[in-house]
Amino acid sequence: MKPSDSSPEVLDVQLRAAEQARGLRNMKRIALGALLLSVALLALSVHFGRTGIWAWVAAFAEAATVGALADWFAVTALFRHPMGIPIPHTAIIPRNQQRIANNLAQFVRDKFLDKAVLLPRIQSLNPARRIGEYLSTPERVRYLATQLQQWAAQSVAALDSPALERDLLAIIKRQLHDWNAAPTAVQLVNMLTQGGHHERVLQTALIKVSDWVGSPQIRLLIADKMIEMARREYPKMTWFVDKLDYTEDIADRLADRLAQALIDEVQVVLRDPGHPVRQHYAEEVLRLMERLEHDLDMQQRVQKLKTELLLHPALQGYASQLWQRLRDWLRQDLSGSDSVIAAQFERYAAQLGQKLRDDPVWQDAANQQLEIAVEHLTEQLRQIAPEHIRATVQGWDTRYMVQEIERSVGKDLQFIRLNGTLIGGLAGLVLHALFSGSLMTMITAAVR
Repeated sequence: MKPSDSSPEVLDVQLRAAEQARGLRNMKRIALGALLLSVALLALSVHFGRTGIWAWVAAFAEAATVGALADWFAVTALFRHPMGIPIPHTAIIPRNQQRIANNLAQFVRDKFLDKAVLLPRIQSLNPARRIGEYLSTPERVRYLATQLQQWAAQSVAALDSPALERDLLAIIKRQLHDWNAAPTAVQLVNMLTQGGHHERVLQTALIKVSDWVGSPQIRLLIADKMIEMARREYPKMTWFVDKLDYTEDIADRLADRLAQALIDEVQVVLRDPGHPVRQHYAEEVLRLMERLEHDLDMQQRVQKLKTELLLHPALQGYASQLWQRLRDWLRQDLSGSDSVIAAQFERYAAQLGQKLRDDPVWQDAANQQLEIAVEHLTEQLRQIAPEHIRATVQGWDTRYMVQEIERSVGKDLQFIRLNGTLIGGLAGLVLHALFSGSLMTMITAAVR
């Protein structure tokens, strides 16, 4: 399998790969040219009898040709069989693809994902301060906010799917259906009672009732209801009172007195912490907690009420509309240049950057959290990364793997071929001088 990625982000990598391939081809031509030149010099020296100066040329060319051929064989044997002949111990990289994958995976695990190496490195770098310096630059924060805004807009657009909406609502309904509401209600009531919040709830409710009863609209409503009830229950008496035109006046007075009596009673309850109404209210709250915690019938009633609410069409419609409104708002906000979310992110990121850059306490806290995260993540990567590397390398097409490795290091290997040609030729000259006697003759002549 050949890895591929046609996204715009890899354009620079592809350009570098093409440049490496061109450099490799050029060095191959130069190394081949050096080999052909040494062969040509050898042919010329043979043609001129390999005497005199041509003996030295022949020695150089002969050794240079052998050196070039030997290095060509060695370099080629790394990647393929020389001239296609399956000579033993050639095509080393293709034959050892699995071993390369295993060694590479083990090398990355032991050398790159070792906590003993990573943690001291993080401690010496002070990454929190570096993050703070990055976030303290408005242009960088703005760029980061723009990138996150684009990513978030794409993510929200992906949520615009009826199937996804159905599945999401189904998951929420299933979780709510499995949720046991009775213990939660007990915890809620317990929190209210421990903090005395239930007393404040009663206090607020009594004040609201007092205000409500004292309003002219409610007093008029009470008077109307009293007249309606009197005419229904005492028709003869109200007929006589109607004749005297006293019915509405009497009803208004009674309504005022009744309302004022209620207000006065509420004021008494508000002023007296030990009022029987308050005591009865506290007892009922405790009784409710006990029933919610121990009464199976009460718990079933709570669960039934919860189920009825979940199945109510109005609630389901409201949940669907709420999801749609949230999604539409997110889409509209993230698509504009004046995004509220992006602006808030910029503001909070700038504040965080200033704290991380200037405050040592924040730096220490952030670095500690980063170290914990890296330590945890390293353990996870040590388990995942080696197998991923091993499977990836083993899954590569052999020709592709050879091509990638040769393109990366092949240029330097061609220099080895070129150096082998030159060094071989020089070695040939030295050997020719030592074994031909010419060197001793030259030394003797020089001494004389």
